[in-house]
Amino acid sequence: MGHQSRRVRSAGRYNRAMSTTVNVLLLLLFAAHLVAFARLGLKRRQVYYIALVVTFGLLTASFGLRLTAPDWHIGALAVHQALRYLAWCAAAVSISWTAIRLSRRRD
Repeated sequence: MGHQSRRVRSAGRYNRAMSTTVNVLLLLLFAAHLVAFARLGLKRRQVYYIALVVTFGLLTASFGLRLTAPDWHIGALAVHQALRYLAWCAAAVSISWTAIRLSRRRD
């Protein structure tokens, strides 16, 4: 039984390490998108990019806080979760703007 419990503890450490690795990779990915879309938005001066910049800004902040301050809460909700939910809303706006832009191009 002792051998099995060591295996379970080891698996738990692996999952936490994997989770941290995935979170760091996602943070870097979202930060890269934030920088890229901010540059494009400034270069092209189109309002369309605001939703993308806000989306990736919120996601970058969310994963940054998830890694550095996971215990910060607003009531019962972790701040990083609240930021992620706001990012979903911003993404919905961005997707809507993209659909509108594509439909106008076809006309």
